[in-house]
Amino acid sequence: MITTIANIFGTILYFVEGYLFYCILCSLMEPRDKLPLKLSGWVGLSMVVSMVIFPQDPVNITLLVPLFLVSLAVAFRGKWIVKLSAIMMFLPIIVSFNFLWYDITARLFFKFIGGYGTANAVFSNLSCLINVAFWYCFRKLFDGRLDAISGFLDTKSWFLLDVICLAPMAAIFSNVYYTPDESYKVYPGMEACLLTSIGSVYLATYLADRIRANMDRKNLRLQQNYYEELESNQLQIRKLRHDMNNHLSAVGELLRQGDSEGALEYFGKLSGYMETSNRQFCKNGIVNALLNVKYNAAMEAEIDTFFHISIDKMIAIDDISLCTIFANTLDNAIEACKKIPEAGARHLSVKARYTKNGYFSYEITNSKQNTVTEKKGRILTDKEDRQIHGLGISTVREMVEKYRGTMDITYTEEKFRVVILIII
Repeated sequence: MITTIANIFGTILYFVEGYLFYCILCSLMEPRDKLPLKLSGWVGLSMVVSMVIFPQDPVNITLLVPLFLVSLAVAFRGKWIVKLSAIMMFLPIIVSFNFLWYDITARLFFKFIGGYGTANAVFSNLSCLINVAFWYCFRKLFDGRLDAISGFLDTKSWFLLDVICLAPMAAIFSNVYYTPDESYKVYPGMEACLLTSIGSVYLATYLADRIRANMDRKNLRLQQNYYEELESNQLQIRKLRHDMNNHLSAVGELLRQGDSEGALEYFGKLSGYMETSNRQFCKNGIVNALLNVKYNAAMEAEIDTFFHISIDKMIAIDDISLCTIFANTLDNAIEACKKIPEAGARHLSVKARYTKNGYFSYEITNSKQNTVTEKKGRILTDKEDRQIHGLGISTVREMVEKYRGTMDITYTEEKFRVVILIII
């Protein structure tokens, strides 16, 4: 009876541990919608996270890799690089912790209690509480921080993280495959793997936080430019109102003299002076500020510019992603137009639209004269410092992939065109 109760209690803890681990991974990847797939993934991950790792036993640790991979494929959608990185980060944690805990508890049990049957069942099932406590503390430690990883790390960052995780990954396999008869001799190595892997997870969250902070600073600068332009425009309007009587007197005098053409010309200059540079392209303040800055930059470069932006409400794409798409493509377009000697040949057109059914479309077309160079599907910059420049299009592509959208690039000798489609 006691053995049965202990086994039932241990089974419950087994699935609780799997659920905690599943929730941690949900912060990195998007779970699938169908309930059978979620349940299957939960069961598979419960087997992964609670796998007993014995010294000199290559079977369990070897089977753990395909089991982990299949469980992730069943339970989550998303890019393969993220799933691979999840294995690289968490497999050393699982193996090292389970190896240490089960080997230490086994030594304590046979030294102080000994035997099998009821005592063994009770002790082994109660020890599962430590596993649950470990993953509960792990989840609390990184609560809210893992979400930023999937949102801000690009493919290159994931690859870099995988390279860092290669050392603990190789170490756990070596320690298990070639464990000496005195298994406690590999304890320091396993502890190092455990701490290093947890440190890798922390490093990933730290990198994501820094990227997000950098993007926030860029948005704040855009807002600052927006308000500085608004203040400058208001100052111009106040000055104009102060001098309005003089301007009206001048127009009236021209009309009294019968110089209607001169009066119209003067009035046209006055109207242009009154026009504020704070144009209303869309109702999103941050994006509108960005568009004003880029529009003014295009005007200064004598580029014939046309904006048609139909984003009249908050959409499911966050401001940082929107600004990344607009800023990088506009910077590239303005730069390309500047290289055209004849000002009359510089053209730039931007069209963006968001519909009520969650359909976002973006098209930017610009004239060009420079030669476009591609390598393995990537547009290469023609600037001298290629370490700094040439990342705009790849950054936009990362943002589009984040929302599972599509990006199409076409160009001729005279035009360059980027089309982005995202269905939220």
